[in-house]
Amino acid sequence: MADANTTTAKAQAEIPYGLIEYTATFKKPILEAWRNLEGLTSAVLSALDSFGFKLEGVEYKLEAEKINEHAIVFRRTPPGAVFTVGLGRLFISAENLDWSEAERFISGMNAAMSAFRDSSKYEIESQQIVLGMHVQIKVKSQTEITAPLLNPVTLRLLDGGVKTHGIILHREKSSIVIDGSAAFANAIFVRMVREHAAETTLQQIAERLRKDEETLFDVLGITGDL
Repeated sequence: MADANTTTAKAQAEIPYGLIEYTATFKKPILEAWRNLEGLTSAVLSALDSFGFKLEGVEYKLEAEKINEHAIVFRRTPPGAVFTVGLGRLFISAENLDWSEAERFISGMNAAMSAFRDSSKYEIESQQIVLGMHVQIKVKSQTEITAPLLNPVTLRLLDGGVKTHGIILHREKSSIVIDGSAAFANAIFVRMVREHAAETTLQQIAERLRKDEETLFDVLGITGDL
């Protein structure tokens, strides 16, 4: 499959929408630190202030019956970015984050995580990064682009015209889903998940994610700004 793609010109593609979600799971819940919500809020908000996060974007979610669902949410808009802390995990999400912004964004998240760690004394047990994105193909059809993903034997299943050649691939510490996009014309939806060890830095996680994106484009025989 890779050899076939390298002998033909790559198709142009763009990413009209992408969402990155990062989760750090704690070794143990930060129950004692949670008694001082104001202190936790002040520490994180101060660290995030220069990156566009303001008081009006802070929300307490404390009404859930399950204590593990309680959280402090810090929102920045626009662009859409969320920094959420709970008793058992830390969650970060960002919409349509461009790689040209990566260094500044990572710097901001590192500052917020450091401030939260100083206040809560949390320890990370595991980390996970999820990238969901719609990739819109130019000139070629998305059916042509995804056709090499499946063995011809698979096409003997069922009948009718093929709309998308999709796959689900699970590896030991990662997985990928490729399917047709329901939101954009002539596009595919991709969801990549990768687990990382507790000591892996955000910079290293970002570098691995960038390589995964580049590999995806190479395997599909497409090119464009990531």
